[in-house]
Amino acid sequence: MSWLYSHRIVYGVLMRLLYGRHLSARLAAASAEVPAGCHVIDVCSGDGRLYREHLRHKRVRYEALDLSPQLVRWMSERGIDARTFDVRSEALPSADVIVMLSSLYQFQPDAASVVERMVEAARLRVIITEPVRNLSESRNPMLRFVARRMTETRSDASGQVIHRFDRLTFPRLCERFPTLERLDTLPGGREMIAVLGGRAAAPHDGDGVPPGSESLGVRWVDRP
Repeated sequence: MSWLYSHRIVYGVLMRLLYGRHLSARLAAASAEVPAGCHVIDVCSGDGRLYREHLRHKRVRYEALDLSPQLVRWMSERGIDARTFDVRSEALPSADVIVMLSSLYQFQPDAASVVERMVEAARLRVIITEPVRNLSESRNPMLRFVARRMTETRSDASGQVIHRFDRLTFPRLCERFPTLERLDTLPGGREMIAVLGGRAAAPHDGDGVPPGSESLGVRWVDRP
Protein backbone atom coordinates (compact mmCIF):
# COMPACT_ATOMS: atom_id res chain seq x y z
CA MET A 1 0.00 0.00 0.00
CA SER A 2 1.42 3.38 -1.01
CA TRP A 3 2.22 5.82 1.81
CA LEU A 4 -0.08 8.29 0.07
CA TYR A 5 -3.06 6.36 1.40
CA SER A 6 -1.99 7.21 4.95
CA HIS A 7 -2.70 10.93 4.53
CA ARG A 8 -6.38 11.68 3.99
CA ILE A 9 -5.98 15.23 2.65
CA VAL A 10 -3.23 14.19 0.25
CA TYR A 11 -5.29 11.17 -0.77
CA GLY A 12 -8.34 13.32 -1.51
CA VAL A 13 -6.39 15.88 -3.53
CA LEU A 14 -4.62 13.24 -5.58
CA MET A 15 -7.84 11.37 -6.31
CA ARG A 16 -9.25 14.63 -7.63
CA LEU A 17 -6.10 15.14 -9.71
CA LEU A 18 -6.23 11.64 -11.16
CA TYR A 19 -9.94 11.58 -12.00
CA GLY A 20 -10.66 15.28 -12.54
CA ARG A 21 -14.24 16.06 -13.52
CA HIS A 22 -15.01 12.35 -13.83
CA LEU A 23 -14.47 11.59 -10.12
CA SER A 24 -18.08 12.27 -9.19
CA ALA A 25 -19.39 10.48 -12.29
CA ARG A 26 -17.67 7.21 -11.41
CA LEU A 27 -19.03 7.34 -7.87
CA ALA A 28 -22.51 8.16 -9.16
CA ALA A 29 -22.36 5.16 -11.52
CA ALA A 30 -21.58 2.84 -8.62
CA SER A 31 -24.21 4.47 -6.40
CA ALA A 32 -26.88 3.99 -9.05
CA GLU A 33 -26.48 0.22 -8.65
CA VAL A 34 -27.16 0.34 -4.89
CA PRO A 35 -30.80 -0.04 -3.80
CA ALA A 36 -31.98 2.34 -1.09
CA GLY A 37 -32.03 0.96 2.44
CA CYS A 38 -29.77 -2.01 1.78
CA HIS A 39 -26.61 -3.17 3.58
CA VAL A 40 -23.45 -2.10 1.74
CA ILE A 41 -19.86 -3.14 2.37
CA ASP A 42 -17.26 -0.94 0.66
CA VAL A 43 -14.02 -2.92 0.30
CA CYS A 44 -10.87 -0.80 -0.02
CA SER A 45 -13.09 2.18 0.76
CA GLY A 46 -10.41 4.87 0.94
CA ASP A 47 -11.93 7.82 2.80
CA GLY A 48 -15.54 6.70 2.28
CA ARG A 49 -16.31 9.28 -0.39
CA LEU A 50 -18.83 6.95 -2.02
CA TYR A 51 -20.93 7.01 1.13
CA ARG A 52 -20.35 10.64 2.08
CA GLU A 53 -21.28 12.05 -1.31
CA HIS A 54 -23.61 9.48 -2.86
CA LEU A 55 -25.01 6.82 -0.54
CA ARG A 56 -25.82 8.67 2.67
CA HIS A 57 -29.12 10.00 1.31
CA LYS A 58 -30.16 6.45 0.34
CA ARG A 59 -30.21 5.54 4.04
CA VAL A 60 -28.13 2.44 3.51
CA ARG A 61 -26.36 0.55 6.25
CA TYR A 62 -22.78 1.27 5.20
CA GLU A 63 -19.59 -0.44 6.34
CA ALA A 64 -16.18 0.74 5.17
CA LEU A 65 -13.28 -1.74 5.08
CA ASP A 66 -9.80 -0.46 4.38
CA LEU A 67 -6.20 -1.42 5.11
CA SER A 68 -5.18 2.12 6.12
CA PRO A 69 -5.59 2.74 9.88
CA GLN A 70 -5.35 6.48 9.26
CA LEU A 71 -8.25 6.57 6.80
CA VAL A 72 -10.31 4.25 9.00
CA ARG A 73 -9.73 6.50 12.01
CA TRP A 74 -10.67 9.59 9.97
CA MET A 75 -13.96 7.98 8.92
CA SER A 76 -14.74 6.68 12.40
CA GLU A 77 -14.27 10.15 13.86
CA ARG A 78 -16.99 11.34 11.47
CA GLY A 79 -19.51 8.71 12.46
CA ILE A 80 -18.88 6.28 9.59
CA ASP A 81 -18.83 2.57 10.45
CA ALA A 82 -15.27 1.74 9.40
CA ARG A 83 -12.61 -0.80 10.35
CA THR A 84 -9.21 -1.92 9.22
CA PHE A 85 -9.46 -4.97 7.03
CA ASP A 86 -7.08 -7.05 4.90
CA VAL A 87 -8.93 -8.73 2.04
CA ARG A 88 -6.03 -11.12 1.50
CA SER A 89 -6.27 -12.74 4.92
CA GLU A 90 -9.70 -12.00 6.43
CA ALA A 91 -13.10 -13.48 5.65
CA LEU A 92 -15.48 -11.07 3.94
CA PRO A 93 -18.71 -10.48 5.90
CA SER A 94 -21.98 -10.86 4.03
CA ALA A 95 -23.98 -7.88 2.81
CA ASP A 96 -26.65 -7.07 0.24
CA VAL A 97 -24.16 -5.18 -1.92
CA ILE A 98 -20.37 -5.37 -1.92
CA VAL A 99 -18.44 -2.60 -3.66
CA MET A 100 -14.81 -2.33 -4.71
CA LEU A 101 -13.75 0.83 -6.53
CA SER A 102 -10.50 1.05 -8.49
CA SER A 103 -8.68 -1.41 -6.24
CA LEU A 104 -8.85 -4.85 -7.81
CA TYR A 105 -5.44 -4.50 -9.49
CA GLN A 106 -3.86 -4.58 -6.03
CA PHE A 107 -4.76 -8.26 -5.72
CA GLN A 108 -3.12 -9.46 -8.90
CA PRO A 109 -2.39 -12.25 -9.69
CA ASP A 110 -5.20 -13.44 -7.36
CA ALA A 111 -7.87 -10.95 -8.47
CA ALA A 112 -10.23 -13.69 -9.66
CA SER A 113 -10.31 -15.33 -6.23
CA VAL A 114 -11.07 -11.95 -4.62
CA VAL A 115 -13.99 -11.42 -7.01
CA GLU A 116 -15.21 -14.95 -6.26
CA ARG A 117 -15.18 -14.23 -2.53
CA MET A 118 -17.13 -11.01 -3.04
CA VAL A 119 -19.74 -12.80 -5.16
CA GLU A 120 -20.11 -15.50 -2.51
CA ALA A 121 -20.54 -12.87 0.24
CA ALA A 122 -23.04 -10.63 -1.61
CA ARG A 123 -26.76 -11.31 -1.36
CA LEU A 124 -27.78 -9.01 -4.23
CA ARG A 125 -24.80 -7.85 -6.25
CA VAL A 126 -21.13 -6.96 -6.47
CA ILE A 127 -20.08 -3.64 -8.00
CA ILE A 128 -16.52 -3.24 -9.27
CA THR A 129 -14.97 -0.28 -11.02
CA GLU A 130 -11.46 -0.68 -12.37
CA PRO A 131 -9.01 1.45 -14.38
CA VAL A 132 -8.38 0.05 -17.85
CA ARG A 133 -6.48 3.05 -19.21
CA ASN A 134 -3.80 3.73 -16.66
CA LEU A 135 -2.44 7.20 -16.04
CA SER A 136 0.80 5.62 -14.87
CA GLU A 137 1.66 5.60 -18.60
CA SER A 138 0.58 9.21 -19.18
CA ARG A 139 2.76 11.53 -21.26
CA ASN A 140 2.40 14.12 -18.50
CA PRO A 141 5.39 13.45 -16.19
CA MET A 142 3.68 14.86 -13.10
CA LEU A 143 0.52 12.85 -13.64
CA ARG A 144 2.58 9.77 -14.46
CA PHE A 145 4.56 10.09 -11.22
CA VAL A 146 1.46 10.58 -9.05
CA ALA A 147 -0.41 7.70 -10.70
CA ARG A 148 2.49 5.32 -10.29
CA ARG A 149 2.91 6.17 -6.62
CA MET A 150 -0.81 5.84 -5.90
CA THR A 151 -1.16 2.52 -7.70
CA GLU A 152 2.14 1.06 -6.60
CA THR A 153 1.81 -2.56 -5.55
CA ARG A 154 4.23 -5.44 -5.53
CA SER A 155 4.08 -9.18 -5.35
CA ASP A 156 5.13 -10.57 -1.98
CA ALA A 157 6.76 -13.55 -3.64
CA SER A 158 8.81 -11.93 -6.38
CA GLY A 159 8.94 -8.22 -5.58
CA GLN A 160 7.90 -7.49 -9.16
CA VAL A 161 5.42 -4.76 -10.05
CA ILE A 162 2.05 -6.41 -10.66
CA HIS A 163 0.34 -5.94 -14.02
CA ARG A 164 -2.68 -3.67 -14.10
CA PHE A 165 -5.86 -4.35 -16.03
CA ASP A 166 -6.60 -3.03 -19.50
CA ARG A 167 -9.56 -3.04 -21.91
CA LEU A 168 -8.98 -6.69 -22.71
CA THR A 169 -7.95 -8.26 -19.42
CA PHE A 170 -10.62 -6.75 -17.17
CA PRO A 171 -13.58 -7.88 -19.34
CA ARG A 172 -11.90 -11.26 -19.72
CA LEU A 173 -11.78 -11.64 -15.95
CA CYS A 174 -15.39 -10.53 -15.46
CA GLU A 175 -16.70 -12.87 -18.16
CA ARG A 176 -15.41 -15.83 -16.17
CA PHE A 177 -18.32 -15.29 -13.76
CA PRO A 178 -21.75 -16.53 -14.92
CA THR A 179 -23.53 -13.95 -12.72
CA LEU A 180 -22.11 -11.03 -14.74
CA GLU A 181 -24.96 -8.60 -15.46
CA ARG A 182 -23.32 -5.45 -16.71
CA LEU A 183 -19.98 -4.38 -18.14
CA ASP A 184 -19.66 -0.78 -19.29
CA THR A 185 -17.07 1.91 -19.86
CA LEU A 186 -17.46 4.87 -17.50
CA PRO A 187 -17.40 8.55 -18.57
CA GLY A 188 -13.91 9.62 -19.55
CA GLY A 189 -13.01 6.16 -20.82
CA ARG A 190 -10.46 5.49 -18.12
CA GLU A 191 -12.47 2.97 -16.07
CA MET A 192 -14.98 0.20 -16.55
CA ILE A 193 -17.78 -0.88 -14.23
CA ALA A 194 -18.82 -4.50 -13.73
CA VAL A 195 -21.95 -5.63 -11.88
CA LEU A 196 -22.25 -9.26 -10.85
CA GLY A 197 -25.12 -11.01 -9.10
CA GLY A 198 -24.37 -12.26 -5.61
CA ARG A 199 -24.76 -15.84 -4.43
CA ALA A 200 -25.09 -15.49 -0.65
CA ALA A 201 -28.33 -16.61 0.98
CA ALA A 202 -30.69 -13.63 1.16
CA PRO A 203 -33.14 -12.76 3.94
CA HIS A 204 -36.68 -12.43 2.59
CA ASP A 205 -39.37 -9.87 3.23
CA GLY A 206 -43.05 -10.62 3.68
CA ASP A 207 -43.56 -11.17 -0.05
CA GLY A 208 -40.78 -13.74 -0.25
CA VAL A 209 -38.52 -11.45 -2.29
CA PRO A 210 -35.08 -10.33 -1.11
CA PRO A 211 -35.15 -6.51 -0.62
CA GLY A 212 -33.86 -4.76 -3.77
CA SER A 213 -33.79 -7.91 -5.90
CA GLU A 214 -36.69 -6.75 -8.03
CA SER A 215 -34.28 -4.36 -9.75
CA LEU A 216 -31.83 -7.12 -10.66
CA GLY A 217 -31.70 -8.37 -14.20
CA VAL A 218 -29.39 -9.06 -17.08
CA ARG A 219 -28.58 -5.88 -18.94
CA TRP A 220 -26.79 -5.06 -22.15
CA VAL A 221 -23.08 -5.72 -21.86
CA ASP A 222 -21.24 -2.91 -23.60
CA ARG A 223 -17.86 -3.64 -25.10
CA PRO A 224 -15.23 -0.86 -25.23
